[in-house]
Amino acid sequence: MNSPFKRASLAVRWGLLGLVSGVLSCLMSQSRIIYIVRDQKTLDHIVWPGMVFALVVVLPISRWAGDGWLRTAAALIASSAVYPIAWRIAAESIIRRSAAPFMIAAFALAGFLGSFVLASVFLFGRPRWAKPAFATVILGTLIGGLMGAHLCGALTFVSARNGLGLFMVVWQTAVGASLGRGVSARPSESA
Repeated sequence: MNSPFKRASLAVRWGLLGLVSGVLSCLMSQSRIIYIVRDQKTLDHIVWPGMVFALVVVLPISRWAGDGWLRTAAALIASSAVYPIAWRIAAESIIRRSAAPFMIAAFALAGFLGSFVLASVFLFGRPRWAKPAFATVILGTLIGGLMGAHLCGALTFVSARNGLGLFMVVWQTAVGASLGRGVSARPSESA
């Protein structure tokens, strides 16, 4: 049975995992405990969000769906690898002190890249995969662009530190819900 209620409840379930993942990602990237050995952070803090999303969201969805280990491993690697690349794209606009439209576009591109890679690797070939993949990419791009717009405003008005973490939580929640909505349970659990 694939009713709209069941699809919505799956989106909520996986969205909650995305929320947990986003909060953990923020806590880990801002943790003084992880970085207590050094006085300053290095670029390794940009790796945490992708790895946390992979382990907290992608792995449970993949195991629930009964995916093979090859598909699961590909999705875990994609999630872990795409975040630092997307972060670099977005960070370039900050480093170069780009104009507001370029910064918004760079963040939107980063959101697009992350959600496109995840949707492609994780959803492609599943039954009825196109609609959730499209929704994942649209949501990821939109939230990325909003993050860039927030940062543009924050650079002139207020501190952006907490707002960027909030957008990371929102992105991981929305993308987790959208990815989870596109995955069906293994046959033994769907009955």
